[in-house]
Amino acid sequence: MNPTDNNLEKGEKKNQKEKIALLEKGNELFTQGSYKAALLYFDDALVMDPDNSKIWDIRGVALSRVGLVDEAQESFEVALDLEPDNTQAWSNLGVLYASQARFEEAVNSFDHSLELEEENDEVWNNRGSALFGLKKFKEALESFTRATELNPNNAQAWAGKGSAHNFLDEYPEAIKSLERFIELASSTFSPQVEEAWALIFDLKMKTGETTKKE
Repeated sequence: MNPTDNNLEKGEKKNQKEKIALLEKGNELFTQGSYKAALLYFDDALVMDPDNSKIWDIRGVALSRVGLVDEAQESFEVALDLEPDNTQAWSNLGVLYASQARFEEAVNSFDHSLELEEENDEVWNNRGSALFGLKKFKEALESFTRATELNPNNAQAWAGKGSAHNFLDEYPEAIKSLERFIELASSTFSPQVEEAWALIFDLKMKTGETTKKE
């Protein structure tokens, strides 16, 4: 082997190890919620591998978590320019759009993601939420239902189903979906669970169910 080629190979292996170490530390900090610190490691990793779509994607999520929305969008767009079939980047871009009430763009991004990975219950749930934001309650219900079919334990999708049924005046179905949500999420003691109980009570009043039991 040519000594120059050997040195290049050693250099590439060293760079690869350094990049992996940077990503591992960045992911660790990200998991801990230290997004600003994680960004430093992601940026350093991109200096070594600027064409890595997955790093641009996770960098976009970290940027969104610290409120740098425009920079996050740019990061997701770079990820998708590099890898148009990056289903996670499409999904994350959709979540970003939805957080800004840009629901049409969110649905479009989720649709791109689902074209690549059709059986992702979280994306179906997020798509349902975006459609709900557009007041397209029937379409939202279809998305939430698909999410629960793929994952019967997706609590948020059941909550979405309940809300969609409610807005469609399908009260018995709304009650059943909300009860399923409470069954799955009651251990969290979240305000959303309390809101679900309150809505169920209101719906039972509308349907006369509470009166029948008295």
